Amino acid sequence: MIDLTLLMDLSSPIKHPKNTVIIKEGSIKPYSMYIILSGSARVVKDYGKSEQKIVGTLGAGDLFGETSLLMSKPRNATVVTKEETLVLEITQENFFEFNKNNPQLILGILKTLCVRIETLNEKVRLATFNYL
Repeated sequence: MIDLTLLMDLSSPIKHPKNTVIIKEGSIKPYSMYIILSGSARVVKDYGKSEQKIVGTLGAGDLFGETSLLMSKPRNATVVTKEETLVLEITQENFFEFNKNNPQLILGILKTLCVRIETLNEKVRLATFNYL
């Protein structure tokens, strides 16, 4: 579990109203990740287009944006609040500073990524099974 009190020393919570885009697919900077403290959000591909798809829902304790933070790559989805949502933004600078003495954040990210990989593997397995 991540000690949020330590992270709050590095970053201040940000309140986003309902239906606010927190990150936009394809945007480059800032390279940061977010932890939802309260509220919820949708993860959307092709946001605002006729073929947009909701690919996930996030709630309190969930994190997003870690791929951009770790790989310095553009955002791969848009995240839009479903309700008023409080998030903690962790910049690359804060992330690397925090992890010098607190590796639990990296472990939390790794666990999140492993769950996402397992979920994707199951979807691929089901799609392959249904295709045969």
